This record gives sequence, C-alpha cells and structure tokens, in this order.
Amino acid sequence: MKKARSLFLLLPLLAASCAGEGIPPHPDALRFRERPYTVPDRAALRTELAGGIPAYLVEDPTLPLVDLQILVRRTAEEPPGKEGLAALTAELMRTGGTATRTPEALDEELEFLAAEIGLSIADTHATASLSVLAKDLDRGLEILGEILRAPALRAEKLEVLKAQMIEGMRGRNDSTAAIEAREANLIFYGPDFPLNRLPTKASVESLTREEAASFHARSFHPANFIVAAAGAFRREEMIRRLEALFRDWPHPPCRPLEWPRITHEIRPGVYCFHKEGRNITQGRVTAGHAGIDFRHPDVHAIRVANYILGGGGFSSRMVQRVRAEEGLAYDVHSSYSPGLAYPNPFRIEFQSGSATCAYAARLCLEEIARLRREEVSPKELEEAKRFFIEGFPGFFFATPFQTASTYAAAELFGIPPEYYLTYRERIARLTPADILRAAREHLHPERLAWVVVGDIPAIKKGDPARPAALEDLGPVSDIPLPDPLTLRRP
Repeated sequence: MKKARSLFLLLPLLAASCAGEGIPPHPDALRFRERPYTVPDRAALRTELAGGIPAYLVEDPTLPLVDLQILVRRTAEEPPGKEGLAALTAELMRTGGTATRTPEALDEELEFLAAEIGLSIADTHATASLSVLAKDLDRGLEILGEILRAPALRAEKLEVLKAQMIEGMRGRNDSTAAIEAREANLIFYGPDFPLNRLPTKASVESLTREEAASFHARSFHPANFIVAAAGAFRREEMIRRLEALFRDWPHPPCRPLEWPRITHEIRPGVYCFHKEGRNITQGRVTAGHAGIDFRHPDVHAIRVANYILGGGGFSSRMVQRVRAEEGLAYDVHSSYSPGLAYPNPFRIEFQSGSATCAYAARLCLEEIARLRREEVSPKELEEAKRFFIEGFPGFFFATPFQTASTYAAAELFGIPPEYYLTYRERIARLTPADILRAAREHLHPERLAWVVVGDIPAIKKGDPARPAALEDLGPVSDIPLPDPLTLRRP
C-alpha cells in the first residue's frame, strides 16, 4: 500500500518532468533519432564442425537458456504408394521413445527439465529443435541426439499414429479453408509435385516399421545437418559439445542437393468446389499465377509492389477498396513472396459473402489494372519502402536465435551473404517507375487461376446490386470434392 501511495505521489512529478522535455501535442509529431543497424557478420558466426557440419552459433547471456535447431537439408523420398511415411517417421521419432527411454520416460524427463524437443518434416527439409535451460544443456543434447540417432520406432506406437492420421483424413472436406488450400496447391503446382503427394488411407495402412527405419537411416545423419544455436553458452564449449554429439555417427554418402522443379503450367480459369452446409454463407477465393524465387533481379520491386497492392494490411489498396470502401470482406490480401527452394505463385486471397464473391474479385482485378497502368504515389512508395527498411532487423535478426536460424536457412537454400547486406539499399533505390515496370512484367491478371470454395449455386447467382459473374473471370469448371480417404473424385 505504501508503494502504491508513493507511486501515486510521484506521477505529477514525472508528468511535470516530461512536460519540461516538450512532449508533442499528437503522436504523429513524435520524432526519434536514427539508430543505424549493422547486419550481423555471417562469417563470424559460422563455424564448421568436425566432419564438415556447418553451425551458426551466437552467444547470448541475457537469459539462462539455450535454443538450438538442426536443419536436415535432405530427406529421403517417399516411394510411390507410401505417402505419409515422412510425417509418420518424424512423429514416431519424437513420440515413440528411444533405445534407452520409453515414450513415457522421455516425456517425463523433458518435463522435469522444463525442456522442449520438436521434430517436423516439410516438403523441402526437416527440422529438429531443442529449448533447454543452460544448466541442463548437456542432458538436453544427449536426449536430442538419442532421438535423432537411435529412436526406438516402436511398431505398436506406429500403429497408433497410423490410426490417428487416418482418422484425421476423414475431416479433409469438413473445412472450406482446408479444401481451398489443398485444391489451390493442386492447381498451382500440379498433382505430381511433392507438395501434393498426399497420404491416403491405403498408403498409410501399408507403412511398416522397417520402412520407417529405412527412411530414418537415409535422412537423419550429420552429413545432412546444419546447426543454429543461441543462448547462454561459450562458443568454444558449444563446438566441443556438438562435435561430441555427432562423433562416430555412421551415414550414407551424400547426394547432390536438388530442389523439386515445377513443370506444371497453371491453366487460367475458375475452378469451383461446392461445399454444402447451412453455415456456409461465405465463399473462399484464391487466385494465382506462376511467380518467382529469391534469385530474380526484380525481387525487391515485386515485394514493394505487392505491399502496395494487397500485402500491406490496412494501408494496401485491396483492403481499402474491398474492405474499407465496399465492406465486402474482413480479410483480403495479395502475396508475392519469393520462393526459397522453388518459385512461389502470386496469390490473391479473400472471403466474402456468397453473393458478392465475383464482385469482390472484380475489384481486386481493377486494383491490379491500376497498379499496371499508372505509377504509385510518392507517399505510397515511401510508406512501403519504410516498412521493409525499418522492419528489416525484425524480419531476420530480431533475436540472437533468429539470427542464427536465418543464416542456417540461408546456407540450406543457397542465399548469398550479399542478399542481406544489400537488402535495404536495393529497396531504398526503388522509384515509382521501377514499381510500374515490375507490376507490368510480373502481374498477369489474364493468367490467373481462380479457386472458389463454398455454396457455389449462391456464388454463381451473385448480387443484382453489384453486377459481376464468375464467367467474367474465365471459363468456369465445377469440380467435385474427392473422397477424403482415397482422394479419388466421383
């Protein structure tokens, strides 16, 4: 009570002190001194462990914690008919115990240490992570090492995981968001692209412990590892610990790293997926065409153009037009994120009432046309450039661990050091003419494929007060939803 009373008495003094410093009358008038930011030295953070394993290590004594991540730069391919093997193997490694620990004992030990270990597999790489108190680092590394090197891969646990995965498949068509994501990937990347090789009931039921063991042995070994770590450790001591962790670990010969290639050509048109239900009152719409990867020389001009178009939140043109002015969508945005392993498509995404989906799509096309027709205003360009330049440290280097992870990912995907060193400078040089040229060269409304999910009859009917039709966007195709367990379509 005394402390609260003392603070209350101090408030007028603090206010008077602040007033003496000249507080601006409005937040818009606040001015902050420039604080130059230097990109962390990538070479200084990198070391090569015995055996040639790259590691990015950042000492950070701020908290008594250590965060560590291992990127597995290449995982074995799933044989045809064995879709789901990679995800199940990763889950089995983490939850199935190890050679010396039962699943229950492993979880209890991690809980006692207040430590977290995660393991996941994406379409381009796998990730293993450890977060642990610095005093328990040796024990945490020992557990992580055993999970990666000697998982038990218990057959009975595999059967449980298989049953859970199959049960999860049954809901594939329950959510319009899940339908939209799956069908858009199929249309944008093609059915043969690794991202679209989805598990079925038959493929999961066929998986065996021996196949999981083979996948593990071919994928999880130090020749495939890139390490990122930050926290309360001494660099030389961490190097010693990691080299001891990876010592005498047999592994197969390394193959050259190859990313999946997109050979599919996106066919423009409108692809409709009907979802029944009394609660389906909105349509979900995704449109896209072929995009770029980070190596493209126009990457920064495209990034800024997309920010102005629909990637900049409430300041973007699409949000202002479709949401603020017309009130047709809560969320509408565009994305033109450069791919790391392969090109990402340009996308437009929104949800709108069934009757207004076609009209909202027309407004989005009008904003693309405007961006391709005339130069953006100096104010728009300045705001977009400021977002990327001032936000740059937070995008890649907000924390010591993010710094280590950024550079580990850069090594994985082959991002050169100059990408980060010249990032802000290249954006600062952009002019309205650069944005106009990038929009004209890389935004192609006539090439868009539109994925529409919801009450398709209601969407096609439209709104007489806002005349627009799906046919205005291109040839319309009605595609039935696949069986959730077999992925076969009627």
